[in-house]
Amino acid sequence: MRGSDEPRRVLLLGEAGMLGQDLQSTAPPQNAVLTATHTLGGRFDITDRDSVIAALDVTRPHCIINAAAFTNVDNAEHETQRALAVNATALGFLGDQCVVRGLRIVHFSTDYVFPGDGHRPYREDDPVEPINAYGLTKLKGEKALAASGARALIVRTQWLFGRGGRSFPRTMRDRAKAGQPTRVVDDQVGRPTYSRDLAGWTWTLIERQAEGVIHAANAGPATWFDVAAHVFERLGTSHLLSRCSTADYPTPARRPQYSVLDTAKLEREVGAPRPWREALDEFLTELEAS
Repeated sequence: MRGSDEPRRVLLLGEAGMLGQDLQSTAPPQNAVLTATHTLGGRFDITDRDSVIAALDVTRPHCIINAAAFTNVDNAEHETQRALAVNATALGFLGDQCVVRGLRIVHFSTDYVFPGDGHRPYREDDPVEPINAYGLTKLKGEKALAASGARALIVRTQWLFGRGGRSFPRTMRDRAKAGQPTRVVDDQVGRPTYSRDLAGWTWTLIERQAEGVIHAANAGPATWFDVAAHVFERLGTSHLLSRCSTADYPTPARRPQYSVLDTAKLEREVGAPRPWREALDEFLTELEAS
């Protein structure tokens, strides 16, 4: 328990990643964000139980935000054990520790828990059936956290982009600026999500003590080609961009064809998310100014 005037101590895992950086920069003043890596002098490993216990003992948090993940979708096909360790096994242990210590935990999952063969946005209670190793490891993490009995909020998101790391829009910007002809698939549909917006929604959900599963993404469906077209048009290089199909661009991991997330639950909690094009424009403007 914390007093009414005491800051909420939040242990953030995965602080160096894209979302982790935005969670730090957008944290409301009533939160004291602590990072395991800094606390332990750079030696934190989410898959090492002693490391996790040490971080919890030192920081004594009221809440954990887990933004750490194995996110390389294609590499997960052949590094499955590592992906499982980070995305699933670690979650079970974190959940157990939350129960023992009376902590709440926020964890991020993915649209890839769904098969992608639907024709309407996926709701939180729709059946899950991953079609690649990455999605399977993330689903196992969700299940491990739920089985622990911890007070947990699982935020499923998709198609993330932001200042703090590589992303599809950044790659498209780089190619457009370099004048490189580019082919992009136009038959996969999702909802692009700005990591800064996701971070802001997360803090609001924490303040509201939300629990369970909730979907979070910017407004509006898009194909990867739609996202690329917006970037190339902004840079005046639309003539360099062309369409292709998923079959024309094979990858080690299968991708869901339609994995649009339904965000009605999020909208009831934090209000309507802004359109992805507006968020993408802000992101590109910030890149241009940097």
